[in-house]
Amino acid sequence: MDMRGPMRVVVASGLLVMAGFLLLALVSYMPGQVTGSGPTSKNLMGIGGAVVAHGFIRLWGVVAFFVPLLLIGYATAILRDHELANLGRRLTGAALLVPALCGLVHLLPLRQDAAGLLIHWDQYPFGGLGGSLGRFLCAPAGADGQPNSPAGVLVENLDVWGAAGVLLALAALALMLMDLGLRRLFSRTVAAVQSWKQAPPLEMPERPGRVKPPFVPGPAAPVLKSRATTSIHEITKRIAEDEQATPPDALALIERIRNQKRSLQGAGAAQAAEEPVAATPASADLPAADEPLATAGLPPRSATPEPPPPRPRPTRKAPPTGLSEGYVLPPVELLDDAPEKRHAEHEQEKTQISRAIEQVFRQFNVEVQVVNATRGPVVTQYEMRLLDESMRVGKVEGFEKDLAMKLGTEGIRIVAPLPNKTTIGIEVPNRIKEAVVMRDLVEEADPSTMALPIILGRDVIGKPMIGDLAKMPHLLVAGATGMGKSVCMNAMICSILLFKRPEEVKFIMVDPKMVELAGYEDIPHLLAPPITDMTKAHAALEWACRTMDERYEALRATGVRDIRAYNDLGIDEIRLRLAKKDQRSEDLPGGGAKLPYIVVLVDEYADLMMVNKEVEKSIVRLAAKSRACGIHVILTTQRPSADVVTGLIKSNLPSRICFRVVDKSNSRVVLDVSGAENLLGKGDMLFLQPGTSSVMRGQGVWLKDSEINAIIEHAKSQGVPTYDDDVLKVGAVRMDGGGDSGSGAGSEWIGDRQFHEAVQSMYRYNKTGADFFRRKLNIGYNKATQYVEQLADLGWLGPQKGTASREILRSWDEWIETLKENGVTWDEEDDLYHNPVELRQ
Repeated sequence: MDMRGPMRVVVASGLLVMAGFLLLALVSYMPGQVTGSGPTSKNLMGIGGAVVAHGFIRLWGVVAFFVPLLLIGYATAILRDHELANLGRRLTGAALLVPALCGLVHLLPLRQDAAGLLIHWDQYPFGGLGGSLGRFLCAPAGADGQPNSPAGVLVENLDVWGAAGVLLALAALALMLMDLGLRRLFSRTVAAVQSWKQAPPLEMPERPGRVKPPFVPGPAAPVLKSRATTSIHEITKRIAEDEQATPPDALALIERIRNQKRSLQGAGAAQAAEEPVAATPASADLPAADEPLATAGLPPRSATPEPPPPRPRPTRKAPPTGLSEGYVLPPVELLDDAPEKRHAEHEQEKTQISRAIEQVFRQFNVEVQVVNATRGPVVTQYEMRLLDESMRVGKVEGFEKDLAMKLGTEGIRIVAPLPNKTTIGIEVPNRIKEAVVMRDLVEEADPSTMALPIILGRDVIGKPMIGDLAKMPHLLVAGATGMGKSVCMNAMICSILLFKRPEEVKFIMVDPKMVELAGYEDIPHLLAPPITDMTKAHAALEWACRTMDERYEALRATGVRDIRAYNDLGIDEIRLRLAKKDQRSEDLPGGGAKLPYIVVLVDEYADLMMVNKEVEKSIVRLAAKSRACGIHVILTTQRPSADVVTGLIKSNLPSRICFRVVDKSNSRVVLDVSGAENLLGKGDMLFLQPGTSSVMRGQGVWLKDSEINAIIEHAKSQGVPTYDDDVLKVGAVRMDGGGDSGSGAGSEWIGDRQFHEAVQSMYRYNKTGADFFRRKLNIGYNKATQYVEQLADLGWLGPQKGTASREILRSWDEWIETLKENGVTWDEEDDLYHNPVELRQ
């Protein structure tokens, strides 16, 4: 391209003006100048410059600054009268270099400053500095915070390294087309290096002046140690300053340096062997022989620090002996090891998010400072301090949605302020999540300090969430389907099996789903097989209420307050205390032996309530009184509505775990606060500890099916269960007050003649239902409905199936036998107890 002098100046000046316009517009650009969102500001180049900068940055990201640099380069070449031949080829190369740079920049990991720049430009969901073009080419899958968003074209088809190779090849082609003289520059650099290597060594002239004695290492220990680690360059400098030495040639100089270094090292070793470190008072301030030199103020031996030694695994403490010496607890080797942690990536992510949080609040004119970041397995808690003292803490809680949008993620929770701290906590989900495995938590637990240890997971700062069910003393687990309730329940059961023998704890499992707890059948810790028939669940709960009353009688007779004190007495002390009251140990449950803890576990409480609402009374009575006698209740439900989790249930179950739910109302029903609707799912939970009103966020432990099966098989191999037949007997409800908080309603059917008339009418006419009883017995609808529910609870009627009548499950002869077992007597002439079939004939 041939241009005359005046024309050359005009073209170069125009290019420089365009470059300056673009550069100032890009430097002073903010998204609010065009979109109107965020704080208002003014672009140095006006609205036109803001629009141009907005388009360039949205399209190319940080590569937009390449355009003014390209214009300045061509303007400089024109002013210097360089030959610009093949201008079309050069511009084609520049056009190809732009997408190559956008893709390569987008592949680079985000640093702290880069994350702040994305927040400043409101481009954080792009996930990189390459703009929309870089995102189209090289965005990883889910870069905008959506897990199902597709990856870039190159990354999706060629993976990351393949995309990088293609872009590097495209960039090399573009540089060749632009012909920037890089090959000539490289050739000149190589020639200069080769000429420098072939140059003769310089002779060191003798320095005139005072004669300086040669260097001799002193006797002091610090001098010996420091000289022993002096580099070869330092020794060369000292020998050069020795004025008595004559200038040697290069080979002699190198040999003398080596001899001097060996003599120094030998003198240091001899001095260290002759004088121990603690020989003189002065040596007390010196580092030990095996201590790194950096502790003594000297430079380290190597620029690359040695990796710290691996932290030894804590050993699992041996369980207390004295109970069932033949039973061996499951070894921890049955559980899988934890995956390796990527600490470098974790630290980089914490730095990026910390800077991004500060940038987001700064856009809303709120000055904050992130002072600490503690990483958990799934969530990292960032501690933030308000720099503006006039800023209200309650106002910060309203920034959850803004942070979620700017950071491109969900599940953000703001805790303002943190308990017992002067900072505000922001819980942000990690991009690189870690699995919480059972093995690490088992090795960190100390079962000797807990009666019923249950492992829940880790909190947001990575600390173990391990509780004692005996202190909780009952637990409610709620959450939507697929959010982690079943995994949490299995983890609690397996944690008890890992630490406790069958003589120490027993289970009663109610499984309305019929398959969730079926695998635990035949383990020696069971009092009865997992209950899948809901008509028998109430009988098991009533048996637990009766057992609770019997245990309290034993505690009162022996003069102790709880089951732990009772078990610590021993059989001899129990007999001695009972002898003072003219009682025998045979009258106590278990004959005075140690009483095991009993865990009543109901998998789906809402389904049980639909079949029989009377179970709530038994559960409430257990939850209110059974803590001291060693009976504890665990309820799970996927429908945490107010009609299921009633006020009585909440008041008697102070410990509650809530996984993700569908709306705020369900969260408030379980935890009395909202927040569970914003959880991530898959084990992300909020835990309300007893005695506190603040909830703790954590990640539930992940227990694989293979680990569960291994623990179950080990327990089965150690023994067989001893089932108690009374647990599922209907006669268990004849206990006074069973299921009705001591009012006696649970056993009213035994002496209720009108109820017996209802049974007689049912068999005589082969009909059931509240309307039938209301007509035949001339009673109210509520009373008739109560009779139907009582018969279903006792196992005489099946569940309701639409509009059809309930099915009669048992015969008349079984009814008569049940009355006799419960002590009911009658005259032989009383037609009420005659077979209705005979009366019908």
